Amino acid sequence: MSGQHRLVALMIGTLAILLAACSISPEGSPRDIAARDRGDLSISFDPVAGAATGSGRIYLLSPEVLGQPRTLQSVARDVGDTPVAAMGALFEGPNTVELQAMLRSALPPGTRMLDVGLDGGVLVVNVTSDLQQLTGEALIDGVAQIVLTASDITGVSGVEITIDGIRQQWPAGSGELHSEALTRYDFPGLVLSSQPAFPSVPSPSPAVSG
Repeated sequence: MSGQHRLVALMIGTLAILLAACSISPEGSPRDIAARDRGDLSISFDPVAGAATGSGRIYLLSPEVLGQPRTLQSVARDVGDTPVAAMGALFEGPNTVELQAMLRSALPPGTRMLDVGLDGGVLVVNVTSDLQQLTGEALIDGVAQIVLTASDITGVSGVEITIDGIRQQWPAGSGELHSEALTRYDFPGLVLSSQPAFPSVPSPSPAVSG
């Protein structure tokens, strides 16, 4: 064997020894990992990041947009799920942050809730006569605020609004007067959805003739 061939054989043998030493052989049973080799698997997070300001909801008028239909949207309130707490928050109106965001209430200033009572799933909301100052779309919006806010309360399936304890007729979203209890379904299209718009379905590509 020439000297060049012996040198090549020696290099190959050395490389094989090095590869054998560096290989990782499978273990037949699990073993503990030394403390110095353990990584930190804990996940840090901010417990208040993105937290809502409350579990209760009230409905306010969205900011006006020229040429766009008016809408209502729900905002969080730190109140309990009780008729008195939820409706009381509605009649207090928008807070400072909401006013800066151009949210507003259709309920006339000074309108007060006198009392509320749940009767077989129908929440009777007794308010002052200030509500009757409203007309047209403003009246529909004010009634919708009351009905939608009340409808989010557990156990409420319908809403009846009285003035000083006297039953009245109130308009639904269509403007038609109703003497029976109203529900959120009487105001279709008035509530701003919080769901993202669905992506459009792409049109099928035209067939390419050969």
